[in-house]
Formats: sequence, C-alpha cells, structure tokens
Amino acid sequence: MAIRDQMADFCFNLKFEDLPPDVVEFTRLLIMDQVGLTVAAATLNPEVERLGIPRFNREMGGTEESSLVTQGCKVPCLNAVFSNTMIGFGGFDGMHRAAIHLPCCLIAAAIAVAERQHAGGRDLILATVAGAEVIARVAAALGASNLYARGFHPTSISGPIGCAAAAGKLLGLSADGLAQAISIAAVHGAGARPWTETPRHPHTQRIQVGRASQSGVLAALLSQLGVVGIRGIFEDPQGFLTGHSANPDPAKLTEDLGKVFEIKYITLKRFGVGIYIIPGIEALLSLMREHRIRPDNIAGMTYKLPTAVIPLVGRPGYPAAGSLGGSSLSSKYVLAVAAYSDEDAMSFSLRHNTDAALKDPRHIELFKRIDVVAGPELDRFFPGSWPCTVIVRTKEGREFSRFHNGTVKGSPENPFTPEEMESRFRKIVTPELGKQRCDRMLDLLRRLPELNDISELAELMAGARP
Repeated sequence: MAIRDQMADFCFNLKFEDLPPDVVEFTRLLIMDQVGLTVAAATLNPEVERLGIPRFNREMGGTEESSLVTQGCKVPCLNAVFSNTMIGFGGFDGMHRAAIHLPCCLIAAAIAVAERQHAGGRDLILATVAGAEVIARVAAALGASNLYARGFHPTSISGPIGCAAAAGKLLGLSADGLAQAISIAAVHGAGARPWTETPRHPHTQRIQVGRASQSGVLAALLSQLGVVGIRGIFEDPQGFLTGHSANPDPAKLTEDLGKVFEIKYITLKRFGVGIYIIPGIEALLSLMREHRIRPDNIAGMTYKLPTAVIPLVGRPGYPAAGSLGGSSLSSKYVLAVAAYSDEDAMSFSLRHNTDAALKDPRHIELFKRIDVVAGPELDRFFPGSWPCTVIVRTKEGREFSRFHNGTVKGSPENPFTPEEMESRFRKIVTPELGKQRCDRMLDLLRRLPELNDISELAELMAGARP
C-alpha cells in the first residue's frame, strides 16, 4: 500500500472515541490558545495592520462561508483560511518538536472549514488531531535541518499536507478521497526563506504559512470534485521527499501512527519571540537572579545554539526601527532586552516589539557585546528540542554558564496548567473583544466537545473590537 494511502486510511478510520482523554483535552486547550492568539493578533503582532487583509477580502468578494477574524464579516472559506492563518502566525503561536508552527497553520484552516460545514466541536477536535498527525510526520520525515539547508521553511512545506487531511476529514471524504487530497497537497508547498537574512522582517513568511493552510484546504476541495493526485508522491525518487530533503526518512511518515499522538509534542510559547530564543531568555534570567548580575555589569555574553538554527535567529545586525517582527527573531536583541526586563512574559513580549525598546541606548550597547555562535555539541538534540547554552561574563572578570535542554515553560515536559492558559486567554482577548464576548468564547471553548455547531465560536472570533 502506498504511503499516502496508509496515512489516508488512518485519518479516515480515526474516530473521536479512539482518542485518549488527554489528547482530547490537550487539543481542546490548543484550539483555545490559538483562537485567543489569533483574535489578539492586532495587539500581539503589530505588523498585522500592514498586511492589508480587510482590503484584500473586500476586493476579492465571493460567497460568505467562513468568518474573518476581528473584521466582523464572512468571506469565502479559502480566503478566510489564508487570512486568518496569516493573522495568527508569529509571536506566541506554538511549535511542534519537528520545528513547525503546527497550531497556527492547522487550526485556522480547521475552524474555517468546520464553520463552512456547520461541524461540531468533536469534529473539529478530531480533524485537528488527524491533521496534526500527518503534518508532524511529514516534517519529521523531511528533517528540519535538511529543509533549512536547502532554504525551505518546514511549516510551509509540510503544512499543506496536514491541512488537507484535516479539511478532508471535515468534508467527509472517503479514504481514497483523503489519499488524493494528501497527494494533491504535496505539490503545493512554497517555503523559500530568504526572509531570515533581511534586516527588516518582511510579510512573506506570513504569506507562506497562510498559503500552506489555504493550499491544504484547496487540495481537499479539489479531491471532493474528483481531482486525482500522485499515488507514489512519497516513494518516487523525484517526488516530494527527495525534492525537499537531502536525507529524508520515509519510515517516519507512518511510524507509530495511531499509537503515538504527535499533537502532544507541541511547545506553547511563554514569550512572543522565536522558539529558539525562549530557552536563552530563561537561562539568562536564571543566571542573573542566581548570581545577582546587574545588566549594566555584563561585559559580554555568548549564546550557543544548534548549527541549523543560526541562520534563523542569529542575524548579526541590529534590528531596524519599525522592523517589529524582525526583532523577535534576533537572539542578540531579545537577550539584550531581557537582561533589562523584570516584567512578566506578556509585558516583556509586547514591550520588546516597540520602537522605544529598539531605540533604547542600553539595549543597543549590550547588543554589541553579545555573540551568537553555533554549538555543534547541541546539534544532537535538534529538532526534537530547543537546546542552548548561555555564557555571561561580568566586568569583574567572572564567568557563568547555563545549559538549557529546551524544556521551557509551556513544553510537554513543563506544561502550562489549564488555569494558566485560561488566564492568558482572558488577558489577550478582553482588550480586543471586550469582557462579555471573551467570557462567551471561553464558555464555548470549555464545552467544545459538546458543541453541535462551532459557528457561534467562529462568529465571535470575527467580532470587531468594541
């Protein structure tokens, strides 16, 4: 049996009753978190204002099928998937251990299709789990380091296939229909990542992830119409795997399928910065507390990361004023701000993205004394975790070092409690939609498995700021 058919059979046969209770509950919390982050994107990701999403959707027009987040309207499902994924990407969105932005890429697509189909909460949870198992295994089979080496963005390449599986499940496709959708989606990935080298953070990264989600849903809709994909898309020597990776591992596409649920291996971000920088923040702040190091007494700092990560968050230049999203991917800049910060995670994450922080002379000066280097000894941990080593040297000549294995707050090994996640939801959604609508959304999300139709939830997400 072809690999795509094995994956499709798994998705087709997966029933809500098959899901372990902890998988159901974590998926519910994951959906809640991503819903909150997407609604709050105008605050958490200021560059969203520049994406032109309202104008794009007004000019495109079309059938009103799925809600457009914070815009108070419905648009064609494919446009909602594209736009809502772009809005929710970046900042606090979670990361799977295969180095993919799984929740952002998958959940916006699943919600938009579920609303179109008037699907219930159990359907949404089931489709999210099915899509996650596909996208995670595709990313693992390709290997993040291999993708980075060829200039690809893992989420943009793997995303269409998982979103096709989730959408196909919600559309009620047969096993063969899901197989066609998966193989159609496999030719849709577009993830070149030159944006990592630019001084300002362009919007193309958001567009790539938005297109990944949209392409997956499109593949499922095309399959529903009878379009046929490539049966051997994963086995062909000139197919999907070898086209994107120098050393793919096809066995990982079906390994432990149905036994190990990959959706559980997602790290939810405590700070709204690149995932590879968060362990550095935790390590630096713990060193400074333990040894009572003042930021103005830091003579120098070295930040060691896995080799494959350096092009992503190791850019040497100081972020330009107005770069916003670009500053979140600069290890040197984020660590400089963190050293001077005693705020909580949310306050820090909002403050570091401001022009005032970028122009702060203290941050500029400390930035010059930080080096980001590859630590080959860390490569064996990546991409399964996000390890780092922080070395701080003081002006008196003392040196302190801290290794962090990547199990940051919010990781599977050190998870947020449901209470902490609800508190974050309230904190970020209330300023956008008001307390009454926030409370109603939270009530629906708590009862998600009981909902017969998720449309009210989607429509609340579309509510314009009061």
